[in-house]
Amino acid sequence: MSMNEFVHFSTGYLAGRALGYREYRFEALYTAVAAYSPDFDMQLQAFSPVFAHGIWTHTLVGVAGMSLVLSVAASAAMRLFRTPVPIHFRRLLGLALLGGTTHLLLDACTFYESQADATHHMYFWPVWNFPWHINTVFPGVTYSARVWVEVVYSVLVAFIILLYQWAYRRQNPFRMFDPRGWFRQDISP
Repeated sequence: MSMNEFVHFSTGYLAGRALGYREYRFEALYTAVAAYSPDFDMQLQAFSPVFAHGIWTHTLVGVAGMSLVLSVAASAAMRLFRTPVPIHFRRLLGLALLGGTTHLLLDACTFYESQADATHHMYFWPVWNFPWHINTVFPGVTYSARVWVEVVYSVLVAFIILLYQWAYRRQNPFRMFDPRGWFRQDISP
């Protein structure tokens, strides 16, 4: 069982915001997409069983590869659409790596349920074949403790986004989907 898509996406969004990017900047959305990107393997699995969930894309090598692909695609799109303030490739790559890393950190809170999970979340593959799950890192942790970790974290993420940023600071996280403010020159990070 893995963290849900909303939690991965929102954590990436918050990571982009923690770097100082406003809620309407492209960087916040890009980091959120990168945080979800390791789970693209679920869509790729329809084309080939080689891309089973939690295996290739859930390693440091996989995250680095996906970050590179996202960065090349975003950089090419910025050139194609001639954005007023293109984002340097190194920044795109760094943001994608940050998003992908948040995904792996959250997935370390998943639970090793059966032998089928032995190949999931081997972050340091091919160097080390250890599956990173909450109960493999901390033996003796129960499934209910794992559920509590996800519930508490999900509530915390929702609280930060909805109550603090939206209600208190009047910042709408849905503005990240409006491209009109993504590359404005008059806005610092």
